[in-house]
Order: sequence, then C-alpha cells, then structure tokens
Amino acid sequence: MFELETSKIDAFRNLIKALSVIVEEGGFTLGEDRMKLLGMDPSHVAMVDFELPKESFDKYTCEGEKKLSINISEFLKFLDRVERDEYMKMWLNEELMKLVIECSRAGHTRQFMMPLLEAGEEEVPSPKIFFKANARVLTRSFRRAVRDAALVSEHVKFEVTSEELKISAEGDVGSAMAKWDKAAEDLLGLKVEEKASATFTLSYLEDIVNAASVSSEVVSLELSSDMPIKLNFELPQGRLVYYLAPCIGV
Repeated sequence: MFELETSKIDAFRNLIKALSVIVEEGGFTLGEDRMKLLGMDPSHVAMVDFELPKESFDKYTCEGEKKLSINISEFLKFLDRVERDEYMKMWLNEELMKLVIECSRAGHTRQFMMPLLEAGEEEVPSPKIFFKANARVLTRSFRRAVRDAALVSEHVKFEVTSEELKISAEGDVGSAMAKWDKAAEDLLGLKVEEKASATFTLSYLEDIVNAASVSSEVVSLELSSDMPIKLNFELPQGRLVYYLAPCIGV
C-alpha cells in the first residue's frame, strides 16, 4: 500500500509545479521513507532530480517500493482543487489502477481519482559531470538576473571566476548584465577550481527559476565550460535539482 497525508498543500503543490516545467509524464519511485523522481523533458534538454522524505508529510506509508506513473499536468489540476485549509489524503488504488486524492474540512469531503500510466521501460540515467565552479546565491537575486536577461535575448551566458559570478545577455533590443563579486551580500559562496562559462536557452531557465523560487531561498550553481549547468534549489527537506544542457556556438 501507499498513502500520504498533509495539511500543508501549498508546499507540496509548489514542488509538483516545479516538476511540471520539465516532466510531462512522471515516473515517481515510492519508497518506505521517501518519494523521488528523475525525469527529462521530451527534447532531452533539461532534467530534474527530485526527492521528498516522509518527514515532509503529516503521514507517509509505503510498503516496499512502488512505481507511480502519472501525467504531471493532470495531477496538478487535481491538486489545484485542494483548498489551503483542507486536509489532503492521497493513496493508490492498485485494483482500479487509480490515484485517489481526497480533501476534507469540517466534516465535508471531496474525492478525485486519476488513472495511472504504464511505467516506461527506459530508465533515466543519473548525470555524471565534473564541475569546475560553484556559486551559492539567493534565489530571488538569481531570478531577478534571469528575468532581466529575458528582456533582451533568448539566450543567457553564465561566467564564474574566482572573483565573481556574472550573468549576461545581449540581443537586438539591448543588453542586460548582473554581477556578484565575492563581497556581495546575495552571493553566499564561491568555489572555483577553474573559471567556467556556458550559454543556455532562457525559455527553459526562466520557467525553472520561476517555479522553483517559490520553494527555495538559496540556489547552488555548478558549472564547467560549455557543459550542462546544475541548479540545486535548496529545500528545508528533500532535493530539487535541475540540469540544463548548454547552447554550443551561440
């Protein structure tokens, strides 16, 4: 059996929204002490690595390991129907092959069921990348820089040196640049073995940052030149990590 309960629907719903910007059909692995997902977008440009421990919920029970494959967008529609002051229960009805979502308040109960999908046979491999530079920055400051870049271009360049983190973009309508030196209050850490730079597509990056910033106050960026970037949006509990492939020759 699998069942979870929570009185804090917003926190859970926001994390599912953060997954939905990358994954269309999610294959959750449900364990006895946590739920997790490793998924890619259809074009294989971006990946998300998500994990949420049982301590994040009021109640979490799972016997053995189970797979939960669902349409993330449809799942989110059901979660959006749960009110903030309602208590949510969710469980698997394996006989009917349905996910049951129940919300209640003051003796009034509503219930939804959504169909499960067949689990995909293809396993998403965990990326193995050696990063040369790392910067920890306040998520709100990082989001501001990404949104600035989106005003002028479809691409954004990241540069990390031992002295600074720089995010810049240039297009027909102008340019935008944000720079954090080592003394910047919003820059919480900077570790560089080798300076690194890479360019990324803003449409993916902006969606990721907008969705993840609701749940995370600090993001850790890991980068090597012209390699995928790793964005670790730090959570009070669990893991929310994205990988985004670079644009070569832009």
